[in-house]
Amino acid sequence: MVIESNIFPFKEGHNMKACPKCQTKNQESSRFCKKCGFQLSSSSFQDKKEKVLGEKKGKSYWIPISLAIVAIGLGGIGYWIIQGNTAPNPKVSSQPKISNKVDYTGQTIRMTDIQAKVEKGKISIPLSEVMEKKMVRFEYQANGVSVPLLSYITQSGRIVTAVSMCEPCRSTRFRIQDKTLVCNACNTEWDLETLKGIKGGCLNYPPDVIPSTIEKDRIQIDEKTVLDWKPRV
Repeated sequence: MVIESNIFPFKEGHNMKACPKCQTKNQESSRFCKKCGFQLSSSSFQDKKEKVLGEKKGKSYWIPISLAIVAIGLGGIGYWIIQGNTAPNPKVSSQPKISNKVDYTGQTIRMTDIQAKVEKGKISIPLSEVMEKKMVRFEYQANGVSVPLLSYITQSGRIVTAVSMCEPCRSTRFRIQDKTLVCNACNTEWDLETLKGIKGGCLNYPPDVIPSTIEKDRIQIDEKTVLDWKPRV
């Protein structure tokens, strides 16, 4: 009885390739000649591995570029959001004018704290103190409510009254510096005449202007307007 060594015997010449050095026939998948050891083909697992790794390297090259593009895009959107609504405040131009032009060039004017008077639904402060100090701060306190307020004279001679607060950083103190109003905490700057944002992190939140009138040498603010005021953020 003859026992065959393979159920499917290997046929000579099927899927074979000759060694270019010794002409010995080798299987198509062989990397080296079985007789002389000569490398038969560069189309191997290693080549495929290198090809795959090369493709991955090519893809990884684009990852930082893509991230950079996204970061630039988000930065541009953030800048647009911050800058987009910093328009002049129309309430300022409607405030009463009480003097000629004021020149703040090269000056830093700090707030002076004064006392306000509340009666008959009106909050009032002396006009003379604002004209002398150029910028004052006062508190409205009644009915369990406390609201910081300010008043200053613009370069064109208008009286501005507002809530003395930069809501995002919760600062209640400001200063006049040259032609700008500056938050003491975050140093955000607004145009003194229009309250349009110039630079800083809280551009959209200058002191919230509250209309006022002048009667009998006193600046008067409606008490109900202050009581109804709510922070913007």
